[in-house]
Amino acid sequence: MTSRPDPIPVLIGPTGSGKTEVALEVASETEAVIINADSRKLYRYLDVGTAKPPPQYRKFYRLLDVLEPCEGFSAYEWAKLAQEEIEGAISKGVPVFLEGASVLYLRALFFGLFPQPPIDPEIRERARLLAESDEGYAILQRVDPEVAQKVHPNDRYRISRALEVYLATGKPMSWWRSKVERPKYRGIFVYIEVPRDELYRRIEERARRMFLVEGLVEETERILKTYPCFAEWGKKVIAYRQAIEYLEGRYDLETAIRKKAKADKILSRRQRRFMKTLQPLIRVGREDAHKTLRDMLRSQNS
Repeated sequence: MTSRPDPIPVLIGPTGSGKTEVALEVASETEAVIINADSRKLYRYLDVGTAKPPPQYRKFYRLLDVLEPCEGFSAYEWAKLAQEEIEGAISKGVPVFLEGASVLYLRALFFGLFPQPPIDPEIRERARLLAESDEGYAILQRVDPEVAQKVHPNDRYRISRALEVYLATGKPMSWWRSKVERPKYRGIFVYIEVPRDELYRRIEERARRMFLVEGLVEETERILKTYPCFAEWGKKVIAYRQAIEYLEGRYDLETAIRKKAKADKILSRRQRRFMKTLQPLIRVGREDAHKTLRDMLRSQNS
């Protein structure tokens, strides 16, 4: 009987909780490798809006700045790359941990995710329209009764998701789920707990700083010049959506700042809800997060 592998520490917390600051402090002390688990920080040039660490500290990170703006990428693909980075660090005896808030990515790595191919936008839109009609659930019952049995007829999101997989691949989602690969590593999740009032204050201050001090609008203009596709794709990313719509003249700068902060507050609530599903979960304050993570790393290769 083989023993379970040692857990890989993962530093998580809602947007604005100070994950990056803690991660850099710990990496500086332990010489650890940090694997980025934030889906937006994978993209080059999206620096201010994704709150990337300063350039001089990026030497600690892996899977940072590996994609071009507008490029498609999946949680499954990220999990494969993250696994390679973990293996490389362990083989060299280097401490390693993950930092980020993309729960789907973390679930793909530590709990398994089926290797679904990319979905064409036209197929995704067709599935969405079907899901909004009675026809969508009826189709799902016919092509994938196993999934349909677990989905409420009014759950349009899950119906659409299952239909797009079937329409794109010709195979039902239940078939793809049977292909989930057994995770090679297990995570232990260190969650930074921040009181809501403090978190919202940090979010508001960060939104104002990005627009007024750090040059979010200017960064967005530079990206748009090189990547015209960013005019639409960038609207999927908080901060860039508000910057693009400001540049389009939809509202003034103060409104853009408020909308950015509001979007982050909504995101933080959703992140907190989903992060609670990651187990084992250690909930700590910022200072305790530092100590907990540092102690884990020091014992990682001992």
